[in-house]
Amino acid sequence: MAITIACNNAEIVTLDEFIDYVHTHVDLQDLDSVAAAAPKFRSLANDRALVVRHLNRQVKENFRSQVIPSAQALFLGDGRDFYVRANIWPSNADLASGRVYQDQFSYNLAHDHNYSFMTVGYHGPGYITEVYEYDFDKIVGNAGEAVDLRFVERIHFTTGMVMLYRASKDVHTQFPPDDLGITLNFMVATPEVRVRDQFFFDVEKKTLLDYPTELDSSRRISVLKIAGQVGDGNTQDLLDAIGSSHPCRRTRIAACESLSQLNPATAARVWERAAADPERLVANTARQRLASLSA
Repeated sequence: MAITIACNNAEIVTLDEFIDYVHTHVDLQDLDSVAAAAPKFRSLANDRALVVRHLNRQVKENFRSQVIPSAQALFLGDGRDFYVRANIWPSNADLASGRVYQDQFSYNLAHDHNYSFMTVGYHGPGYITEVYEYDFDKIVGNAGEAVDLRFVERIHFTTGMVMLYRASKDVHTQFPPDDLGITLNFMVATPEVRVRDQFFFDVEKKTLLDYPTELDSSRRISVLKIAGQVGDGNTQDLLDAIGSSHPCRRTRIAACESLSQLNPATAARVWERAAADPERLVANTARQRLASLSA
């Protein structure tokens, strides 16, 4: 389950000190090691000017460059395979008034994360979150698929609290706070994150809903769909290579789909190869496509 970590300390560390601490003391592949960084992360949250300093800098830079910053996330700093950000959580009143666009904040929508991360309440009354867990290895990845989704707890995540969420294990639904809130997130961004799936869930039906559109894999798939409509001979070679060897299973499927669209004569060969893929999601999709071709 997602881990709530008690670490009520008064120490204050700077962002640079926290980044140095992670480099020298934390093994990002070991969740116990990540959890042990909670007191130091809590010390970073004790810097009450941290977010304001970075907000002022971003406002200055973006007004000068006319680039619109993210409404939710404020990048603070990074290190090797991790970064730190502040997340902004608008209130119910903000959403009701139309001052912010709700879909940016994933409220009221159960989801997991394809990365592990630690979060600490930084400002405001905090939001309510419902936490579930599931076994990633027991699902295929199809929309509508049944999931053994187990409810763990409903918790009011307030200022000063620290929680650790495990990649592809913990699922949570967040509800808007009564007033604007801010959390700090210590994000583990090791290489496998770029190819691991992430999901939305229907907690009442205990099924998978869909994949978030902001995933790296979803962006790759959008490009591959375009390639399948306007590509040339060189594109076919690229799609063929991606369909057979890319580490992301959804990307392999999308490459096969686009190659079959671009050159229908190769479709049977492409899907026969994909039918032998070690990932069930790829192999099952390939068998469905082969059945359609036979029909």
